Amino acid sequence: MRNRRRCGPRLTGLLTAALTALALASCSIDPSGAGAPTTTVPTTPQQGVLAEAFVAETMRASAVDWNPSQDNSWTQDCVLAGGSRGALFNVTRVGGGVPDPKATQQLVGAAWAADGLDVQYSTDSYNDGSPQYVVSGTGGRVASVQFGAGPHRSTISAVSRCGAGDAAEPG
Repeated sequence: MRNRRRCGPRLTGLLTAALTALALASCSIDPSGAGAPTTTVPTTPQQGVLAEAFVAETMRASAVDWNPSQDNSWTQDCVLAGGSRGALFNVTRVGGGVPDPKATQQLVGAAWAADGLDVQYSTDSYNDGSPQYVVSGTGGRVASVQFGAGPHRSTISAVSRCGAGDAAEPG
């Protein structure tokens, strides 16, 4: 039996609230008192929320049966514009195979392109020789993302943009 996750009103509300908080946090008032908004770099936790939400949307769109016991997320150091230290957020998920991997690859790629990502398609193979159809994307809400669909396994990996913070203590 397939366990399909759907984005219900509660999750949609949480995602909307998280994205609104990110938008508000990324703009502040000029400390000089002039009132002109200044842009600040989103924090690593905010970037993590965006990456997790993007991966969750892709998981739903792909219709893959994902295995939560293999979810993995972590932070790592990065360098912000201007040379200051920051951190980025990595997200990986593993799921089951799909009956038509190429069609699933195309479906995910089309959704990403509609979301503003630049996408590239490729084909690889697993150790057993079975094909893996891969789509990679850059831009949009994440720095990069890759989705692979095969007859036995599907995967997604995303990397957030670099955010203000410390990988050792992401917040």
